[in-house]
This record gives sequence, structure tokens and C-alpha cells, in this order.
Amino acid sequence: MTTKRKAEVSVPIEDENDQLIITPLGAGREVGRSCIVLEYKGKKVMLDCGLHAGRSGPNSLPYFDDVEPDTIDVLLVTHFHIDHAAAVPYYLEHTSFKGRTFMTRPTKGVFRWLATDYIRVTNTSNSDASALYSEADLISAHAKIEEIDVHQQVEVNGIKFTAYNAGHVLGAAMFLIEIAGVKVLYTGDYSREEDRHLVQAENPGVYIHVLITESTYGVQSHHPRVEREREFMTYVREVVRRRGCCLMPVTALGRTQELLLILEEHWSRYAQELEGVPVFFISALGKTGTRLYQAYIMHMNQRIQRQFNRTGRNPFDFKYIKTRTNIAEVPDAGPCVVLASPGMLQNGVSRQLLERWAPRPENGLIITGYSVEGTLARTIVNSPEVIPAFAGGTIPRRMTVKNISFSAHVDYAQNSAFIDEIRAPHVILVHGEENAMKQLRAKITDTYRGSDYEVTVHAPQNTQKVRLHFHGEKTARVMGSLASKVPREGDYASGILVERDFSYTLVDVSDLHEFTNIAPVVIEQQLCIPYASSYTLLRYHLEQMFGELTLTTERSDSGLAHVLRIYDVVNVCHSSWKSYVEIEWEGNAMNDMVADSVVAIVLNIESSPASVKLTQSSCSHDHSAKSGIVEVDDVSLDASEVASQDLDNCDDSHQIRVSDCEKVISKLALFMQQQFTEVAIADDHSSLVVTLNGLVATIDARTLDITTESHMLRARIAPIIARVRRTMRPLGHHSLPLPEPVPASPLLEKLEDLQLESTPKPINVVDDDDKDMHIDVDSDVDDDEDDDDAYGDVDDEVDSDTKSDPGAEPDTPAPIKLDLS
Repeated sequence: MTTKRKAEVSVPIEDENDQLIITPLGAGREVGRSCIVLEYKGKKVMLDCGLHAGRSGPNSLPYFDDVEPDTIDVLLVTHFHIDHAAAVPYYLEHTSFKGRTFMTRPTKGVFRWLATDYIRVTNTSNSDASALYSEADLISAHAKIEEIDVHQQVEVNGIKFTAYNAGHVLGAAMFLIEIAGVKVLYTGDYSREEDRHLVQAENPGVYIHVLITESTYGVQSHHPRVEREREFMTYVREVVRRRGCCLMPVTALGRTQELLLILEEHWSRYAQELEGVPVFFISALGKTGTRLYQAYIMHMNQRIQRQFNRTGRNPFDFKYIKTRTNIAEVPDAGPCVVLASPGMLQNGVSRQLLERWAPRPENGLIITGYSVEGTLARTIVNSPEVIPAFAGGTIPRRMTVKNISFSAHVDYAQNSAFIDEIRAPHVILVHGEENAMKQLRAKITDTYRGSDYEVTVHAPQNTQKVRLHFHGEKTARVMGSLASKVPREGDYASGILVERDFSYTLVDVSDLHEFTNIAPVVIEQQLCIPYASSYTLLRYHLEQMFGELTLTTERSDSGLAHVLRIYDVVNVCHSSWKSYVEIEWEGNAMNDMVADSVVAIVLNIESSPASVKLTQSSCSHDHSAKSGIVEVDDVSLDASEVASQDLDNCDDSHQIRVSDCEKVISKLALFMQQQFTEVAIADDHSSLVVTLNGLVATIDARTLDITTESHMLRARIAPIIARVRRTMRPLGHHSLPLPEPVPASPLLEKLEDLQLESTPKPINVVDDDDKDMHIDVDSDVDDDEDDDDAYGDVDDEVDSDTKSDPGAEPDTPAPIKLDLS
């Protein structure tokens, strides 16, 4: 069981949103279970999802618990090898991963059979571990995998990625990932030399910000391929000449097919010498793999395709190689050549043949690929005297061992040359053992120190995050009619900026649908506001705010409906049979603001002074006198109670009696109480006393005169008296704004910035013929006819006995009698 060690490799960060975070969940300073996660701008990409060949069960999985599976947007698999793809069914079927998975067409085709072989070998071995997933899981996962062609660009939720040839094995791909303008190239396992059937890895030819590359061989370099092939065939012929069996542990698919092509060519060239020496390829997937390679020759290099076109014979239709699924036909003694899987000698046919042939010195073993640390293949390279038996105990090793690498991984020469071609400012090394990776990092750093290529090389461990900061420029494309004119210096373009997956487009509103697939939508909005007052009151308040309104009246069997249109954008409908007001408008920023104002007015109508006057009822509480001055609270003056009372019945002349002064002073006290803390009513209800900071003012209930030595206090009280007079004035059918009162003194003119109203004109007591006392109030309204109409036909309401004298000055308004009850 391994222990995870976490650390941070940090680069200075200016903005958290501009961090590119790269985390190896596998292949961090190790070879096996490749799994790299990229995070940038809220997007997450997983690169490869493999198992560790040197471990079994859950211990062979990448450290999936470090990243929530349901946050991964895309899973990209470079090739079909176990250490890069075998954990895909587990991840797709046994975690919360809901993203999309992509492989090239050959990778997907071969992957299923290799994963099937993994399930079979694991479940039939003598170890306690079993496969991490079932055949049903594999079938379900395989159906979810999407195919991508080489050089095809795919975009998923703002993540762009393109597959490029990687060499290595059939269908292997490098992936170029682009998120918000930042480009990351992940090589996976790659090869820069063209062998018998594969093309070499490609350079995408674009600027790369981050290169994630393998470091399998560190600073080691391979011998030239011609020398390796010569050494390989020399050793094979040496073993068969001494009548021995030559064993080559290989993977079922991949480098095996390259070795088979070499052996087929050599046996064909030296047929007479090697006649009678059989070559076996033993694998449960042997025949299936051969058919797959025969089907995918169009994905191979020009050499294979020319050979097929010239001869009409498929190069993978072998003449000298016998493909078998078991070891029944393999002789116990040579001469013979056998290629058997698996390549790490952990179990299976290759392990059985090794234990059978190891004690005999005429036999030979060739390790043809990279041996993972912790496997028997790595152990036997050092030619130990004994090897562990699969069933327990040890077996003597007398067979000769040769390590001739045909691994399709880049060596130092190829890797360093590719890094120099790409010239990415950040290089991240993965898929290499710790010592090899550290040596490679040091050598690359030393190579470019002081040169024009400034490179930072990272070698993270598993779960160790590499944080890089990128702040790319945001560029918007101008499309449509906005692009019809070439802008000059100082010109600007105005339109709608559309952002989609980190790309920006500036277009005119009329071009939205054509260039962005966005169509403008009109949103009709409607609100129903509870309302119990009259239509006249509603219109009065709306006209006070918005001025003249357009009225439409509709009559139906249910009653009368009035529709008021405000600014030609908002409709307010009052229906006599409904207990609510309907407000309708087309949604946009400006219309919404007007509608909000209408809603506020409707909700506050019943609490306005005019509404209090119209909805007032007769006073029912006791106003009995007490000794001295009586506090307002002592006469039970409650705002909500007074506001809900109706006016007393009054005659057509709108006159009031002197006995009603008690009601007048009570209502006046209510208004004063809203502005002043200390308000009291005289015991005879003839006056109201207001105290403010030691200053005292007395208001006469009959004349409404203000008596005080303080001009400032008089200026504070005067607007309230004016408001009382306006509130008590009856409403007309028009709702024009009230005229502003004329300031009563130079002192009030100086207080205009306080928005204070003028003091009311004197109130005179007049005796009528019927001996009832009336209060004649000089109107504060001008003689303008429009102003008179605003409050009803004033002249018609003036008593004939109190009209102004014909000889009076024309500017002197006639006194009117108002019902203040």
C-alpha cells in the first residue's frame, strides 16, 4: 500500500480565476496508472485513466479521491494500453462521472479486447484480487465512448481539443487542449521514429503554453534501430541454433505487432536456415488482434499501405507465425520462438513458460520493452540466480536473459529534440520513475540556462498540484453590419457583446439571430395588486406622478373596466368587479422601472392624505375635557382609527358649526403629532399647543392662526396647516397638481431649500342669517379657471351671503366655506 505525499509547486498568482492547475492522479514520478487532471476557468479535463501493472485491486487505481468525478467535463484517452486505459470502465460505471469520453477509432476498437483480457486474466489468476469491473461494466462503458479522428477538433462546453498522431502504438494520439486561449499539449506515450507500421509523433505547429510529456527513459538514449534489430535477430538465431526455446514476454497488442513484422521478414529472408523452427504468438487476443490490425492498415504509415496496394496481401496476414490461444502446441524443448503475454511476467502464459524454461541453460529470454518497477520483468533483467514461483517458492534461473528494447517510448535524444521544437514556457514531466524524471529535469534546465528559450520544468508527484498563471487577452470579433465599415482612429463600435465558451462576438441587435443563434424575445409581464378603492382615486394618484394619461374604457356584462396607459409602455387596468388592479408591460430595464413606480403608487394609495379624507368615517372616541391642557394620547387620537373614519354628513354649502371645533382640533393634532413629539390640546378644545426645544406655538382651532415668538417654529408649522387644508378640500374629477403657496415672509423665502410651504391665509368667523357660526377660509388657489376646476366648481360652492363685494379688488379671491369635519 503506497502513501500519498502532497506538496505544492507554485508560480506567483495574480488572479485565482486565471490559474491553470495540473494534478497527476497517477504517473507522477512513476510509470503506470497514467491519469492527469487539468483545471482552468472552471473547466476540468482528465487525460488517460489507467491501472498500475505492478499492483492489483484498488491499489492499482489512480488517486481518484482527490477530484470529484462529477466535476470532470471530458476524459481523453491517448491509447489502449492497460496503464493508460484499463480504469476507464471502472471510472465510467462505478463513480459519479457524467462527462464525455473520447478515443480515436482504432483505440476504441482495440481497447475493448484488451480490457476483456484484463478481466479474464485477473479473475483466473491465483491471487486474491479480482477484476475491478465486470464484462457488463465494460460493455456499458464501451458504448459511452465517443470516437475522434486524427486532426479533428472537438469542442465541449468551451473546451477545444484536437488529436494528433503520437506513434507508439496503433491509434495512439497526442491531445492539444485549448481553454480560454491557453493551449496545453499532452503527449501521452509517444515515439518520434517511424517504424515498420506507424507514423512518428507530430508537432501541432502552434504556440503551446504548457507541454506535458513522458519521461520514461529519462536521460537514456537508445541504440540506432538498425543495430537493435541486428542484435535482436542475432540473439534469436543463437538460441534456436542451440536447440533452445526463445521466450519474449509482450503485451497482447502494440509493440508485439512490430516484433511480428520483424520476425516475419527475417524468417522470409532466411527461410531455408530457419525452416522447421516454429514461431508462436500465444495470447487469448492473438487472432482478434491480428484481425484488428488487418482492418486498420489505413491508419498506419505509407510503407504498410504501399505494400498492401502493391502485393494485394495484407502485411498482417502472417505466413511463418502461428497464432494460438493456449500453450498446448508449444513444445517443452526447442528449437522454437514464442511471444506470449503479459509483458511484465506477472501472470498468464508468459509466466507459465518462464517457470517451465528457466532451469534449462539452452533457453533464452528477451525483454523487448520497458519493465515497470515492482514487476518480475524488472527483477529478471538483472539475471538473478532464482526467481519466485507463482504458486510459491523459488525456481532456479539458468536460461540466458537479454534486454533489447523495442519500446516505442522516446529516449532522451527524441524527447529533448521535441521539447526544443515545441518551446513551451512550461514543461511538466510525467510517466517516469523518480530518479529518471529528476535527471531529465536537471538536464533540460541546464541545457537552456542562459539561452533565449526560457523554460520552467516541473516534475510533480502524484496528487501534487502545479499551479500556473495565465492572463490571456480577450478579443471580440465584430460581425455583421457592424463590420461593414472599417473603423478609423477614434471610432467606436456599439452593439451587443456575446460570450460563448470564452469567445466574444460583437454584433448589432438585428444580426443576433444570424451570427449567434440568439433571437430577441419579448417578455410580457403582468402583476395583480390588491386594490379596494375607486377608479377616480387611482387615476388621481397616477396623474400626480406621470401627468396626462391615455384612458380606454371597456364595458361588459360584469361591469366597467378602465385602462390607463402610462408613457405608452405600461397599462393599468381597473375593473369594477375585481378586487385588484392589473398592471401589464413589456419587460426591459426602462419599462420595469416605470412598472415598479406604478406598483409603489398603487400600494400606497390608501395611506395618502387624499385617501384618508375620502375613506374617513365619523369620530367615535371620547373627547371629554380634563382640567388644564390635555395630552394627545389622553384623548385617544390614533392614526389608524382616524384614517378609517368617514366625514360627518354635511350640507351642500360645505359649512361647519362652531361645535365641531373639537373634531377640527383632533384632526389637526393628528397631523402635528407626526412632526412634533410634544403636542397637547387645550381643555376647551379651542387651541393646540406645540412645544419644540423650549419654543412654544399655539394654533387657534377656529382661525388656524399661529401664535409664537419663534419665526423658525412658525415656518415649521405653516406647511402642516397648508397640508391640512388641502387634505380636507374635496377631490374633483381632475387631478392636476396643486399650486405652490406663496411665501408669507422673507424668512420663509430663505427656507426654500428646506421645501417648506407658506403659512395659510387668515380664517375669518362669519355669522349667517341662521345664526350658525361658519368659518370662511380664504382660498390659497389662484383665480385661474383651470385651478378651480382642479378642485371642483369652487364658485358654485360659495354661499351667496359671503361672496366678495363687487367693488373689491380683482386680485382678492372670494372667501369659500370648507367642511373641515
